[in-house]
Amino acid sequence: MKIANIVYGDELVNHTEVEYINYFKGCRGYDELDKSLPTLFVGWSFMKECNPNNELIQNVDILKKKIITNELYWEFSFQESKSSHVKGVESFSRLAPQFYFTSKYKFTNLDPIFFQLTNVRDVMDVLPKKIDSVYIHKDEMLYLIVDDKISALNLKMYEFFEFDIKELETQITSRTNDVTIDSDGALFLKYYKIFPNFAHLKRYVIVILTK
Repeated sequence: MKIANIVYGDELVNHTEVEYINYFKGCRGYDELDKSLPTLFVGWSFMKECNPNNELIQNVDILKKKIITNELYWEFSFQESKSSHVKGVESFSRLAPQFYFTSKYKFTNLDPIFFQLTNVRDVMDVLPKKIDSVYIHKDEMLYLIVDDKISALNLKMYEFFEFDIKELETQITSRTNDVTIDSDGALFLKYYKIFPNFAHLKRYVIVILTK
């Protein structure tokens, strides 16, 4: 699953490629790329050269690395600024999951206190009748997704408030044909090895599973 693009001319110095980023060496215009993925152009002159007809890029302020929030950024090449280049490329690759996931999916923590839920029926009444997918992590967290909306239920909290957890899980999973039970957390750890710096990875595993 690719969630970002890096376009560069000169070599990326002190950067180890990560598997969730598309790397394009050589000129490629922004309009030729998948704009649903956050993109970094490496090299001020290189970026301008690759996008001669893009007014947004041609008119960008050299002091602003962010061109479009969560979508388009640029960084100096190593020749233009050694320290900025190394830090900037690493920063983008580390933040790419945040740029991608948080901008595309709405997240709701279905807190029983905040939403005034007192029993399983209350929970089911606020959930959609049809659920795209469900992911249960170690009998501790339940995540469900409908279109681009993710809801999370802290099962330990619901248990504390004396909800029938088994009945709750049964009712929720009955509304979907796609259920993943990560009983020992091994599936989460698999993706954690890919996205080790993404603090909110757990809530977005369900997105990765549906891609």
